[in-house]
Amino acid sequence: MHEELLARLPLFQNLAPASRQALDEQIHPLALRRGEVLFHSGDVALGLYVLVSGKVKLTKPSRQPQPSLTTNRKGRPTIPMPRESLLALIGPGEMFGELSVLDGGQRSTTATAMLDCRLYHVPREPMLDLIEKHHDVSQAMLRQMAHRVRVSNETISGLVLSDVPGRMAFLLLTMAERFGISTERGVEVHHDLTQAELAQMVGASRETVNKVLTDFAARKWITMSGKSVVIRDAARLRARID
Repeated sequence: MHEELLARLPLFQNLAPASRQALDEQIHPLALRRGEVLFHSGDVALGLYVLVSGKVKLTKPSRQPQPSLTTNRKGRPTIPMPRESLLALIGPGEMFGELSVLDGGQRSTTATAMLDCRLYHVPREPMLDLIEKHHDVSQAMLRQMAHRVRVSNETISGLVLSDVPGRMAFLLLTMAERFGISTERGVEVHHDLTQAELAQMVGASRETVNKVLTDFAARKWITMSGKSVVIRDAARLRARID
């Protein structure tokens, strides 16, 4: 029923026909509206998910206690830490929720639809059975997990070794590589994130992120438009990371 679509998803396009058919028999299509939560951190893991269309964000509640609003020496209000950290963006063709399926633990993140989404859900026990009986399924999962670890390592390196403008430049280029569309103006990225969410991803305040993006735009490295950005000078952004 879903084999043709599965064949177009990068995660499953190299599966043998028998493996794809076995997977097809176990998947359950789902739909989420924008803003709808699929699962919360701490929930029991019921299976893994593959995003067919749309975009999902994975967040984790902050462990820091939320301070009351205070003022600094100049009498200006201080900026409280965010209540959650935005850990990852999931795009079409990518899986998520697999770690809890493999180790049987609780969900470590909260998954929220950023756009209207279509997904495939594979329950935990059938998924484990597929992994055991169809090695190409397990290999496909391992490849994507290895890719995610590699990206995470690069992201950590980029965030740790750079200041806020460098971290923002790194984030913009990373999103351009994953979600960008080439246009006459440059690479257009519909990231669908608020400035507060961008701030969570680079470990800064929303006000600081606003200043950095405004500076990048003034230098004509980017053009901003709502929850989209056009990368006009990728070389300058790349140089700003170092």
